[in-house]
Amino acid sequence: MKPSDAARPGNDRVVVVLAAMPRELHPLVRRLGLRAATAGGMRAWRGDGVVAAAVGVGPDRAGSGTARVLEEVPARRVIVTGVAGAVGPTLKVGDLVHPATVVDTRSATVRTPSAPSTVGSRVGLLATVGRVHLEGSVRRGTRGRDGSDELPEGTTAVDMETAAIAAASEAKGVPWDVVRAVSDVAGTLTPEIASLLRPDGRADAAATARVLVRNPRLLGPLVRLGLDTARATRVATAAVISELATAGVRPASRRRG
Repeated sequence: MKPSDAARPGNDRVVVVLAAMPRELHPLVRRLGLRAATAGGMRAWRGDGVVAAAVGVGPDRAGSGTARVLEEVPARRVIVTGVAGAVGPTLKVGDLVHPATVVDTRSATVRTPSAPSTVGSRVGLLATVGRVHLEGSVRRGTRGRDGSDELPEGTTAVDMETAAIAAASEAKGVPWDVVRAVSDVAGTLTPEIASLLRPDGRADAAATARVLVRNPRLLGPLVRLGLDTARATRVATAAVISELATAGVRPASRRRG
């Protein structure tokens, strides 16, 4: 793979699809028949008119990763995708998250998606937080008085990257939108389950094995979380496919012939 493969000089501007983790992009890569590449030193895939890249988990990694991708790739728009956690009772697993506003809870900065969308109406508030945190029904965050986040009133879902990706996109003058899907609801990520997640969002296999020996009853919730995450990723991928279709980017099977 050549580092510059994602953005060779002379290429037209492309749609850039960004997610935190490669697994959030794998269904899209398969559907579009994208080929492996790199972009800004990040793991990426490219095809006709589109580049997809995994920019890392958490606002700091995602923000710096996005900046590097956009420094190299001539983007005409950015689509943020992946999974999100529901806050409160309005969303359930598999529901699409297409927010009207995005808030960075570290700075209280409010951002509004600026790219045109065919997914449907933008609804709700997506809060970007800094780390997984569990307290009652509000499960994630960083900067309340006790060290946790104080989510803005009206928050419907949370993630750990969108606001940072949006900031980096706006700094480059690139319009952006976000289409995620709910992978977990309040109470799903118990402290014991959350402790098994690495900083990149993957489960720590060794730690998981040790915990399951002590508490075999966790196997069911862990399997369910994996299945729900896969379901959410498929929903988000379908929304991204719809967005890309308006830009002339279609699944590989439809492009043949």
